[in-house]
Amino acid sequence: MNVLCVRLSAMGDVVQSLGALAALAQAMPAARIHVAVQAAFAPLLQGLPWVARVIEHDRGAGLAGIRATGRAAREAGCDVALDLQGNWKSAAVAWCSRATRRIGMSGPWRQEPLSAVLLGESVSLEGPRHPAACALAVVRALAPAARLHEPALAATEQEVAAAARAVRAAGVDPGRPFRVVLLADPQDPRSQRPAALLREVRAAELPVLLLAGPGEAAVEAPVAVPLLRQQKGELRILVGLGHLVAQLGGDVVGGDQGPLHVLAACGARTHALFGPQDALATAPPAARVLVQAEPPACMPCRERACSHRDGPVCTDLTSASGREQLPPHWFKSRMS
Repeated sequence: MNVLCVRLSAMGDVVQSLGALAALAQAMPAARIHVAVQAAFAPLLQGLPWVARVIEHDRGAGLAGIRATGRAAREAGCDVALDLQGNWKSAAVAWCSRATRRIGMSGPWRQEPLSAVLLGESVSLEGPRHPAACALAVVRALAPAARLHEPALAATEQEVAAAARAVRAAGVDPGRPFRVVLLADPQDPRSQRPAALLREVRAAELPVLLLAGPGEAAVEAPVAVPLLRQQKGELRILVGLGHLVAQLGGDVVGGDQGPLHVLAACGARTHALFGPQDALATAPPAARVLVQAEPPACMPCRERACSHRDGPVCTDLTSASGREQLPPHWFKSRMS
């Protein structure tokens, strides 16, 4: 059986879906799993033994790109299409694949509820619309015996060594444990505000490496500490970094953004700082989830711009000052 799994974006959600696909591969070892994903995120799937093929989707190609992705799945002979994203684009890719069975979440659990019309079968679940939970629910519609797996990314020894060289070049010893602190755009309500980030760095017991992605090219660090800027097209460096941190016993601190999910899926001990978002809907399954000790009444929210009179005060927290919101193994309890 050839199975098409559609999870085009975003980076964190692609990572969150990987546990369900690993569960599918274990439950149906004879199945060949084809994953449709935006080309920018395709490197995340390298080295995963259960991936038969990665079908790279051209985000900028519009309807022609959707047809091309569906055609590639059709030519691969995909009998089943699993829509793990839940919007019009992912459902259209599944429909264009002409798979005999097209399965996805039902309307209330989709990003764009009416897109379920393009599917043949739909499923639902209890609780918030967490990407990993939805992915596992869809997989279990095809393979009921699929057991919970946490998202996991693979790295080669060469990639870990390349990350170590990058860390050393930034000014941190890659032979001893260190802490990665994500540097994000201070205008993003999900990120630590500069004052909180400064407190985070100063209170850290381990050497600190600030990490900035391509989207933060213009963001300056508020404190003079080593800074690693991940360039566009360097996702494998990020994966190698996550495995290096995990091997050394270091840790990661940051908001609910793509790099945090990547590093967590590499096995790095992760402190996920949640301000406006609902952690039950997006938190990495294995992370330590922290919120404000006295959160504002407007939490959680999904706004792109904060409307609080004092700005995004919900993100004025650090890994030392935050209150643990979720108990250990909360995700396993939900999905078992």
